[in-house]
Amino acid sequence: MNKIKWQDSIWFFDIDDTLSDTSGVSSEATEGIRRVFKSKFDDKTALAVKNQVNAYYDLMLSGYRVKNEDGWKKVKGGKEALHNLLRTVENSQPSVVKEYGAMKKWSREIFVKMAADKLNIKVAPELVREAVDAYWMELSRITSAFSDAVELIKEIKTHKRPIYLLTSSDARLKMQADGEFIYDPVYSEALKRERIELLREKGIDFNILSIGDPEDKPHLDFFEKAIKKATEDYGSPIELANSIMAGDSFGGDLQTPKEKMGFGLVVLVDRTKPHLEVVDEQQINTDNLMNVVDFLE
Repeated sequence: MNKIKWQDSIWFFDIDDTLSDTSGVSSEATEGIRRVFKSKFDDKTALAVKNQVNAYYDLMLSGYRVKNEDGWKKVKGGKEALHNLLRTVENSQPSVVKEYGAMKKWSREIFVKMAADKLNIKVAPELVREAVDAYWMELSRITSAFSDAVELIKEIKTHKRPIYLLTSSDARLKMQADGEFIYDPVYSEALKRERIELLREKGIDFNILSIGDPEDKPHLDFFEKAIKKATEDYGSPIELANSIMAGDSFGGDLQTPKEKMGFGLVVLVDRTKPHLEVVDEQQINTDNLMNVVDFLE
């Protein structure tokens, strides 16, 4: 593997589950949803909504992380369950699909509405918005940065190299009176930008942030948008051969930079077991981001 020189390195990071433990606390954050529903319904109903939202999120996340056919055996319900979930999510936002060419898969607003429908509860748009606002507020409060991520950020800073964060949209959709969901990319991006800025207080410092509104992973436009922003900040063209991209999903975070853009190094972060694997001259897989420094000179 050809090592990138520290003095030339340019760093790009996914955020959720790469730099910060988002999925690890998502189920805890739905306590915000439970509290809002408890104020309108009974305890049993509120808990049922919370649990169902968690089930939708867990299924979506499992499908996002599957690497091969064997991986589907570990997903409850398998491909069929994920397909049915995606179909319902897509059917809830026809105008979004029509205008932007793709659905917003991770909308917690839709998850809440689906949970309510499954439990035969009628919910107003205001309740859905209030519940999801409470979820994101709770998530922001309890999310922590991984210690290895904070350590690597500090190391990069000692070399005075730029750090750019790339993150998918939070898919903040607005429910209409008829139950359909619409998308305002400015609204969605503003809410996520406010959330991510809080990471600076937790040791994740960075130059700029690029958010997947409206272009999202793994589309090439998502990454080109980030490169454009980075170039403006850096003051000169970004040399992709000297660029490093780290993320927790190969298909979502790394495949496009590696195969279509020619990044010098991509890093798949998987903290489920201790390991460091050199996949090829462009890619390593690791459980600890600090292992990346061994591939620079």
